[in-house]
Amino acid sequence: MDESKSTASLQFHMFLRSIILVGFFLLIIKLVLSDTIHLYVAPKMLPFVYFAGGCFFLIGIIQFFKSMSSNLAEEIECNCGADHHMKGSFVRKTIIYLLFILPVLGGLGLPQKVIDSTVAANRGIQYGGGLYTKPPDSSAALSEDPSDSTIQDADKFLEDPEAYMEEMDERVKNEAAKSTASNTSSGYSADYNKYDELAEKYSKMDHIQITNKNYLDVITTIDLNLEQFIGKKLTIKGFVYREPDFNDKQIVVARFGMNCCVADASVYGTLIESNQVHSIEEDTWVEVTGTISNTSYNGQEMMRLLPDEMKQIEAPKDPYVYPF
Repeated sequence: MDESKSTASLQFHMFLRSIILVGFFLLIIKLVLSDTIHLYVAPKMLPFVYFAGGCFFLIGIIQFFKSMSSNLAEEIECNCGADHHMKGSFVRKTIIYLLFILPVLGGLGLPQKVIDSTVAANRGIQYGGGLYTKPPDSSAALSEDPSDSTIQDADKFLEDPEAYMEEMDERVKNEAAKSTASNTSSGYSADYNKYDELAEKYSKMDHIQITNKNYLDVITTIDLNLEQFIGKKLTIKGFVYREPDFNDKQIVVARFGMNCCVADASVYGTLIESNQVHSIEEDTWVEVTGTISNTSYNGQEMMRLLPDEMKQIEAPKDPYVYPF
């Protein structure tokens, strides 16, 4: 009797696992057929998603037929040295299965939604190509008194000049490492020779059109060589976002840049200043044509676009830009 119950329990678990695996396969199929998979995964990752879907389906089918096998009791006693039974209480097993079942049901049943300005507020805006990042909350930084840090540094130097200089060298190395890591993870290449070549190319144009394909390259090139582009015309598309400390004349026209999947999406934005932007709601998609100028925001020089023309547009089918 115990052996019969043990076999039935194993059959149930194998059957449930097969359903979960096939469910993930169906979820991938749904996203592909509805053409919404690009909302979650970058194009370069799609081959891996397709391969994973095939594996889910194949293993799920094998598990299903194995759960129906009349020889399952013999397979349990395979003398492999492993216990094939699932350990734990009913509550523990239920929680483990729900961790897999709920994402499948949610993905199959809930409507697909594009991430919006609320994500930008939480993650912070990377202005231009990411050379300056506005953190999601700058209140802590604003509350610090710069003179306090200066006095502390002076005291450290007077106490032990050699130790202080070693500490400063270490700080410089750490900041350089952080900068390199930030450049790479933000989505643009740290090869500045590339942007010198692009600067030579785009600086010859009187009117620069930013597209989905050249978005990150163009705004990074302008960031690195801002003086060369002041006074030139630029056309850019994106959704509207406002920083908490903006005035009525300021908005950000932003895009989400995806490197791998939606979890690593970063927000890239261009500062727009105009009297006509105060009535535009956040998350509205606009196309802006204007003149490139420079400005200072939170002590950082960056590009500012002074619009000559601005119009509302439909959100694109693929709202992301990619660094490749």
